[in-house]
Amino acid sequence: PEQSRRQASVVQSAWRHFGEPGPVIAFLNTPHPGVEGQPLHLAIESDEGLARVEALLKQMTPRA
Repeated sequence: PEQSRRQASVVQSAWRHFGEPGPVIAFLNTPHPGVEGQPLHLAIESDEGLARVEALLKQMTPRA
């Protein structure tokens, strides 16, 4: 249940940031140097990982 909660949260955060499925899927499934790993896996793994991915999204330039 905790992993499902974190997965839903990171998907919602990525959706709010990118606003369309292609970039959301690419961001979540591609290793990113800002979090030293694949964002989706890190977010599901722990609350700390989720916080790191959400902080990365906040640092990224918002969608136009």
